Amino acid sequence: MSHAMNKRGFTLLEVLLAIVLVGTAWVIFAVNMESLLDKDPLAELESSFVLAQTEGRMMAFEDRESIELTWDEKARRFVLLRSDVVATYEVDGFEDVDEGVDMEVSFFFQEPRYKGESFENPDWFAAESVILYPDATSAAFKVQLIAGDRERELVVEPFTGFFSERNG
Repeated sequence: MSHAMNKRGFTLLEVLLAIVLVGTAWVIFAVNMESLLDKDPLAELESSFVLAQTEGRMMAFEDRESIELTWDEKARRFVLLRSDVVATYEVDGFEDVDEGVDMEVSFFFQEPRYKGESFENPDWFAAESVILYPDATSAAFKVQLIAGDRERELVVEPFTGFFSERNG
């Protein structure tokens, strides 16, 4: 009996369990580190815009009041306004993004021209902001997102807020 009590060490099962746990933790850490290191400023900018536009439409609908969506270039964030700031949407990962990365957001409205029985190709006009109406619609608009040397143009459907992407 004294022989069994003097035996110290780990069983094979304990060693295997420790290896599996450490391996799993390492894989989770490596995947998260890779995603943190590979932040795409343009994708983060687009994600912030989509969130601001979607929530702005919902707020306008719920409150039955128009709301303005604009870009604050100095603070590098989207802002929802009425008579005062309603909400702000910072671009995730900006604290990790080099300050040298230029970020620009431009809004453009569509002005259709009716000619005869159909509309001609509409012209786009630059605007400072977009108005989201109480019925959760907006005028037809597009937004140009620029992060560094990359650019994306999103054309926003006025009734649903869905968008199609056009590059360049």
